[in-house]
Amino acid sequence: MKKGKHFKLVSLMIALVLAIVTTSACGKTENTSGSTEKNRVFAASYFTMNNPHFIDWGKGLRSEIVDKHGDELIEADAQLDINKQISDIEDFIQQQVDAIFIAPVDSKGIKTALLSAKEANIPVIIMDVPPEDTDLVTAMVTTDNFMAGKVLGEALVKNTNGKGNVAIIDWSVVQAVVDRTSGFESAIKDSPGIKIVARQDGKASTESALPIMENFLQSNPEIDTVFTINDPSAVGALAAIEAAKRNDIKIYSIDGSQEAMKLIKDKKIVGSSAQFPVKMGQVAGDLVYKILKKEDFEKWVKVESLFVDQSNYEKYIK
Repeated sequence: MKKGKHFKLVSLMIALVLAIVTTSACGKTENTSGSTEKNRVFAASYFTMNNPHFIDWGKGLRSEIVDKHGDELIEADAQLDINKQISDIEDFIQQQVDAIFIAPVDSKGIKTALLSAKEANIPVIIMDVPPEDTDLVTAMVTTDNFMAGKVLGEALVKNTNGKGNVAIIDWSVVQAVVDRTSGFESAIKDSPGIKIVARQDGKASTESALPIMENFLQSNPEIDTVFTINDPSAVGALAAIEAAKRNDIKIYSIDGSQEAMKLIKDKKIVGSSAQFPVKMGQVAGDLVYKILKKEDFEKWVKVESLFVDQSNYEKYIK
């Protein structure tokens, strides 16, 4: 055989081997940990992204799923609409994602979506807001919401010597909020001088809380304290209070957002029970891999809360 023909034959064989290797590797990728495996696709449905709390949740999830493992995270904003949230989750199921993270808009109303995911054998990890049917989910990562309300109530009792006329801006369709208000009520139950004189559901938003607070000020001028179930609600309540030139009303909130830290610093609100959403997102991101690898895992992880006020805000403000 001539040298030229031999060289061409060897080159052809090498090209064929490379083609086979490339084809067999199709569909696989090298993740950041150095192992070669198929990329996973996860999805997250937040009840609203108009809240720094869930923006930080997303940061925590992405740090585990995208940055650490090189996988994909699809994110959707339910915009406080349970029907949109259910539709988004049905889309995720159709895409056959590997797992779904959900922060429910409505603890009861989310059941339809949970049943669909269960029928499709897709694990569901609940973020922050426990559903009514916890047996339909694989795992949950939340703040210890009862604790968040309790430490807030204890601070109120201490600061007021057990006296006050309290207005609550609530959101009773969400189990996490029910737990917060239950914790608050447990802390004030032995203080008969603290009276709840007004209470109304909002949608955990600044826009909803503002007119509610305006109505409270007209119907119950004796109000001297406000408990809001999250920081955006506190911002709305504060806007109404300042517009009414009522500098005698003290606001207590839950979230521990950076906006709240600044308001505490400026003495606009008394304090906020801090949550740690970036940490919760990281915990949930780590948890999903344990579930998929069929390792032991804790079904309900509760991250502790603490009350932040003038005495300690400097530790938590960025």
